[in-house]
Amino acid sequence: MENDVKMIEETLCISASYAAELFGVHRNTLAQWVKLGMPKIKNGWYPLKDCFDWVMDYKLGGDEDDEEDGEPKSDAAKKLKHEARLKEQQAEAAALKNAIARGQYVKREEVISELQRFFTTLKRSMTGYSRRVAMEVAPFVDPETVRIIEQNIADSTAAVLQQMSVRGVYNAKKSGKK
Repeated sequence: MENDVKMIEETLCISASYAAELFGVHRNTLAQWVKLGMPKIKNGWYPLKDCFDWVMDYKLGGDEDDEEDGEPKSDAAKKLKHEARLKEQQAEAAALKNAIARGQYVKREEVISELQRFFTTLKRSMTGYSRRVAMEVAPFVDPETVRIIEQNIADSTAAVLQQMSVRGVYNAKKSGKK
């Protein structure tokens, strides 16, 4: 170990073989890391503290305190972060594709077509409702009252359908009667 550690330019440095052993990687990996920005004092020697900090940033993406504007400092950490985000997006896309294949999602055009057909049927049914109610009560009341009942139901139905077509929610008008 005496040959693996020495002071260079007042900095504690370790040999390449000791650095590889310390970080648990091959010496070729150290060479790749140097290309990515890991500090190196001279050929075969690495500053211990600076290398340790760099490796931690590289492997963990940096500490939150050491980041500026939420972005990692090293290019390798940035790459790792963006690759992770890419994998997340790909996983979400695959999950959506699988859900579509299972029939959990319906095409927009199909939904619009079905809703248009439903609301057309609803409108026809509701507008004819006042006539049916009037026919049911006709034997029990005079003809003028039947027409008033039919007209009141028709007006209320038209108001409801109009309000639903504009806002989508029916809010009953409050009457002044108590």
